[in-house]
Amino acid sequence: MKENEAYLRGALGDAYLDFKRNEMQFYQKNKEWLDLINEIVYDLIGEKGSITKRDVFLLRKKSKKLFIELKRILSEDISNSKSFVAGLFDSEGSIYLSSKSKIPVLDITQSEKGKNLLELSKAILESIGIRSFLNGPYKHWNSKLPTYHLRIYGKKNCVKFLSEIPIKHAEKLYRFSKFVSRTEDS
Repeated sequence: MKENEAYLRGALGDAYLDFKRNEMQFYQKNKEWLDLINEIVYDLIGEKGSITKRDVFLLRKKSKKLFIELKRILSEDISNSKSFVAGLFDSEGSIYLSSKSKIPVLDITQSEKGKNLLELSKAILESIGIRSFLNGPYKHWNSKLPTYHLRIYGKKNCVKFLSEIPIKHAEKLYRFSKFVSRTEDS
């Protein structure tokens, strides 16, 4: 599997896929990241989706050709793919400073349906020496299903994550470097 395909597979953790209508939808605050996903779709099938502005940006592509490729991508092994983890983090990840100890924390959130994506990401991270924790289930006020969090704590682990995982989301990279540069490791 190509790196961009593995990245797209990870990003699909935050996509709505309608297999009956052959339609893919991504909702994001960051249009530049959707442009990147659109480029990957173009590389995959030679066509782009449309991006529109609502309360957030929506990338929508309806294509039988795309869904043939997505089914192939979803069936392939990604157990060693750093790009998969990058796509999942870029779509569903966040970085913040711990409220108690003020250390950087990377967090990827999924509902119970996506718990397997977090477990796979955890295994990939551990295989390259990045310590992470799968926390949950938690009941979130905005979700019908329980949610889970894959968390990476501390400057040392976060810096290793950044150096090993090919993050492409420019806004998250900026926030990440800002938090890491002003914190101490613990």
